[in-house]
Amino acid sequence: MIKKSIYVLLLSASFMACSSEENEVKTNDDSAVETSTSQENTSGNLMKDPNEVPNVTINGVLKNGAKATLVLEANTDRGTIVINKVTTDADGNFTLKGAIEGMGLYQLRLAERLKENQEPKVIPLTLTPDDELSLTLNFNDFNRSVEYSGTEWAEPLNGYMTEMNKYIDWQMSIVNPQQYKQEDLMKMVMEKKAPMDAYIVEEIKNDPDNPAHILLMTNLMPMMGYDNYDIENLKMLKEVHKAYEESYPGHPMTANIGSQVAQLEQGYKDYKDFKENNIAPEISLPNPEGETMNLSDLRGKYVLIDFWASWCGPCRVENPNVVRLYNKYKGDKFEIFSVSLDKDKEKWKKAIDADGLIWDYHVSELTGWDTDLIQKYQFNGIPHTVLIDPDGKVIAEKLRGPGLERKLQELFGK
Repeated sequence: MIKKSIYVLLLSASFMACSSEENEVKTNDDSAVETSTSQENTSGNLMKDPNEVPNVTINGVLKNGAKATLVLEANTDRGTIVINKVTTDADGNFTLKGAIEGMGLYQLRLAERLKENQEPKVIPLTLTPDDELSLTLNFNDFNRSVEYSGTEWAEPLNGYMTEMNKYIDWQMSIVNPQQYKQEDLMKMVMEKKAPMDAYIVEEIKNDPDNPAHILLMTNLMPMMGYDNYDIENLKMLKEVHKAYEESYPGHPMTANIGSQVAQLEQGYKDYKDFKENNIAPEISLPNPEGETMNLSDLRGKYVLIDFWASWCGPCRVENPNVVRLYNKYKGDKFEIFSVSLDKDKEKWKKAIDADGLIWDYHVSELTGWDTDLIQKYQFNGIPHTVLIDPDGKVIAEKLRGPGLERKLQELFGK
């Protein structure tokens, strides 16, 4: 049984994610699927020398939390930085001061955990200089009990947390997600997530430069590609960026949002080319020896793009069939371009050798699921295959076993 809990700081989550071999699960279509989305956390905040005069104050009460330790942190591209910490008094009251340089995404972490190996107890904060924030928390339900007040971003975040908790409650009610087809599960996810998205869109329309949108806007980004993506959400993200450019010119967060919007626009263009014009997006990645290999170099041949990983059980089971068909058709302008979602280079190389994957084209970013190819090629589980013709146009997807063999027989007449 797979029942993965999530906490609020992970933003929008889906059961349909698996970022490593440890998290691999199966659905009823026998493919490894993603159970968590892993992405770099660039909070956009600027840190001050901790010895400088504090410019943010957080007052609050932690119910059922006498003598507990609370830690104010910033997640940056250099890792997590501790700004300050405080111990609550006998009644759970606390005052924590810290020095920050600018607006950004911060977090308040409860140092104690209720049980061994339990997920971190963390709540998000979209702090700005001179904030005087008040918090009401509960030690026993830390991630979901928070009430914010005292700042311009407090009320939008309270509303967001309410909608997020409803979504989490529904998500946790699904005892066995493997019983659903991926398409059906994604449809359910989008339906249950819709009220939260609608709340966020309304907040952006009312106050587009509110610091709360640092957090809220992430829910308007594509969860699993663009198939079910509401393009109006991209317009809202552009509104946030425009407002931040006016209110926070030159701020790292403004630049970060602009970069994300540009990537989403390009990704949507690639999606349109892929779905409407059937053009396979370029893949240009290193092979095990570090040499860059390009999908476009194989123009003039039929190419099976095979997304797989050494840790993916269904992929390894399918590999003997792929090898057999490669040996049968390799002289007929047929090639395989294997793209691994591995993170460990040695495990990747060993799997290539162990499974006898004798073709020349093996590439990987070695970043697992953290690749834009997932959105470009619109898949959420592996093995995933895409067959393209000599002109680089997609002619079939998700071919495995007998289905792959029948298609190749149709193309090559044997």
